[in-house]
Amino acid sequence: MKKLSSIEYKSNGQILAVGIVMSEEFIKLATKEINEEILGIGNILNSCSDDSTIFQNSDKLQRHTHKIKGLAPMMGKETMGTLATVLDDILKQVVAGKTPQGIFDVITLSHAELVQNMNNNSNLEPTIVKVKNLLNDM
Repeated sequence: MKKLSSIEYKSNGQILAVGIVMSEEFIKLATKEINEEILGIGNILNSCSDDSTIFQNSDKLQRHTHKIKGLAPMMGKETMGTLATVLDDILKQVVAGKTPQGIFDVITLSHAELVQNMNNNSNLEPTIVKVKNLLNDM
């Protein structure tokens, strides 16, 4: 397996920036793992029908969002990482006992958008706004 390598951008001997180059193998493995996590969210959602069933499965859902929030930015999917981070924050609060109304719809929409984003790099910003609104209302 290739290791990650860094590239330094210099001017007059001074380092201006450092970039990380991800190997194709890392991207392939991270993509596979994120797809598995998204599938896991989908499998849980298949057994859910409303907010209360999301509350019951929040710890399982949170484990998936936690992994996505870490992996996505490392492979250049920063907005996916942002969406997963906000979902993770909401689900942590649900695990702690909060019960935000409308969470089923938000998680279902977010899941569909994550699937679409993995397929065609779609715009996640509108979904991020909806999820942040739910978080802010908690």
